[in-house]
Amino acid sequence: MNTYEYSSRPRLFVAISSLILITLLLEACGGPSTSGGSVTPTPGKTATLQTSCPPKGTARAAVMAPLALGKQDTVVYVEIQGHPLNPTSVTLKRYTVSTRTAREIVTLPQTNIYEAQISADGIWVLLHTNVSGQPAMQLIRMDGQRLQTLYCSSGPPGGSGFGWMQWSPDNKYVAFVELGPPGSGPSTSTGTFNLLNVATGTIQTKPPVSIDALAFPLAWLDTTHLYVMSMKKGLSLLDITTGTIKQIPNLTGTCIDATHTLDGTQLFTSLAAQCASTDERPSSSTSRGPSIIQVQPATGGPAKTIYSTPTDAITALRVASSTTLLLITRNINTDTSHNGLWKMNTDGTGLTRLISDVTNEIRFNSFNQYPWSNVSRDSTFYSIMVINTNGPNRLLFGAMNGGAPVTFASGNGEKDFYVVGWTTM
Repeated sequence: MNTYEYSSRPRLFVAISSLILITLLLEACGGPSTSGGSVTPTPGKTATLQTSCPPKGTARAAVMAPLALGKQDTVVYVEIQGHPLNPTSVTLKRYTVSTRTAREIVTLPQTNIYEAQISADGIWVLLHTNVSGQPAMQLIRMDGQRLQTLYCSSGPPGGSGFGWMQWSPDNKYVAFVELGPPGSGPSTSTGTFNLLNVATGTIQTKPPVSIDALAFPLAWLDTTHLYVMSMKKGLSLLDITTGTIKQIPNLTGTCIDATHTLDGTQLFTSLAAQCASTDERPSSSTSRGPSIIQVQPATGGPAKTIYSTPTDAITALRVASSTTLLLITRNINTDTSHNGLWKMNTDGTGLTRLISDVTNEIRFNSFNQYPWSNVSRDSTFYSIMVINTNGPNRLLFGAMNGGAPVTFASGNGEKDFYVVGWTTM
């Protein structure tokens, strides 16, 4: 598998290529899955859980029983067996940093996990899988219990399905985009956002009129506002209660990344002069500076440059904590000596390299921007994916205060991995 296809979604050109990738994967993997049917009933609340698809055009309310979490830093990841276009199985796993041990959460045969993200409380994992030939949205608890199917795409079996799931911080809504028919890519008829109310199982379309054929939900700012990225309009903010859109000025272009603080007060953006898409290999692409990082109010306003570099392409940016940013530099066909993972203070000071990445390529979590997608809940550790063009792909974790990272999963031609995020167990 070319794991570089699992991309850093916020860069716009990457986002569109990833949307097409999801479409291709779903078309290729649209065959029957043995995950269909109902969970074997057991005494108590689990008797109501169902993993079969709900009726076409409908959804189910989630049955979310609580779970007491532990205190050990734990990174969740996906292991794919076989070729991703025809996998033999896919396993959701969790890795405990202190004991250096991995445990299975759930294994799904003859399907894939196309997207996955962890809830704000760390208890649940939202999955984009396949149930009986239908692209499906499923939920499972961190202990491997209570697998349930909330929604299946209304398209035909083997169709393009849906993508770009974003789960609100209060666990109430999942925003997603219903994709077009097989082979068509995104379309104006499916460019609006579906909002699944997880508590009631109802689906609404917001806003009622399509924003942009190539728009997608990027990240939740808070429980009622959702960042939207589009080819035509750049970054905007959608109010799901009214359906109104507010454009964030001066945030358009193909080399932009955006991330916000968890308290919803600040928006950080990076802009590189030239950057390569993730399906371009170094021999046929160029990525270089200058680049800048700016900060502004989270809802838009005057922007202040906190960091600039004349030579390096900053290709990805994430908020790691209330005081720390993580960034990736990726120069191609120019000086690569600064390539790697870096951290800096949110005021632009204290730039420090955590990983040197001259010959490979590193990636943040491809599916979500919450800090726990890339950094442990106590902000002690980070996780990263390393794409090695000449060998196995790897998942690493390392200490935010520096030191050599540790490989906790390593792939090959018949096995691959990607990071989902962090919890405690």
